[in-house]
Amino acid sequence: MGRWTKVAVAIAALCAVTVLYAGPASGDGVYRSSHIALNPVGGASLRNGFVENIHANGPIVYAHEQYVLNGAAANTTYQVVLMVFPGDPSCSSSPLSIPVATVQTNAAGNGTGSHVFTPADADGLRGTTVGGMWTVSAGGSPDYQTGCETIILD
Repeated sequence: MGRWTKVAVAIAALCAVTVLYAGPASGDGVYRSSHIALNPVGGASLRNGFVENIHANGPIVYAHEQYVLNGAAANTTYQVVLMVFPGDPSCSSSPLSIPVATVQTNAAGNGTGSHVFTPADADGLRGTTVGGMWTVSAGGSPDYQTGCETIILD
């Protein structure tokens, strides 16, 4: 067996050991990550848009949200607001409105933004089920919004 063949076999064995002994990855066991579509409101155009709501439930990152617009108005700054409905998974009561990020679109109307929530941000809501909706606005009224999402906070 040549020198390079021995190196290749050693690398393959190391990779196999790494895969076999790697522990399973896990996220929040109660609320899984969600991919939530943003829909145009009133005559706003949008090719595609979504909120990725990722609940890591960790000691530093409690949740990480990503916001994506594709084909929105060009060169526009949008404000993303999370509306939380404490104890109301139907989103029919008065919400708490939390401005979470801005999204700046480019000449093609594409843009992204994100927000990280710490465990302290969830104080007072942990252990409850809430309703959540996201709105994206360039002015006073929403240009895009999600439907109501039931979120279990543990």
